[in-house]
Amino acid sequence: MADAMIPITMFIVLGIAVMGYFFWNHKNRETIMKTVEKAMDQGKELTPELLVQLGAAGNPRIRDMRRGVVFLSLGIAGVLCSLFFDHADVVNGIRAGAVFPLMLGFGFLLVWKLNKD
Repeated sequence: MADAMIPITMFIVLGIAVMGYFFWNHKNRETIMKTVEKAMDQGKELTPELLVQLGAAGNPRIRDMRRGVVFLSLGIAGVLCSLFFDHADVVNGIRAGAVFPLMLGFGFLLVWKLNKD
């Protein structure tokens, strides 16, 4: 029973982290939109510089590169972490888990490279 709690706990924590990220991202965008709405109601002009400062009009190409580097780093860290264990099941599990961020990183970097904007 105790052995089953480790993966259960891992997936619960991972789920909470993902939900927290999406909740924080939603709140951030909602705050930006409220700020833009208040500025429009007051009759202020919305310049492109202001929108960039608010983060509402960020460059997706830069975000793709950053995400690619982060995911690629996580995948490489997982592969390097697997080198510290001797048990074959543990090593294979860590490496299998590291493939997902590695491929995400490669995908984001590919999109970054192919995007000409």
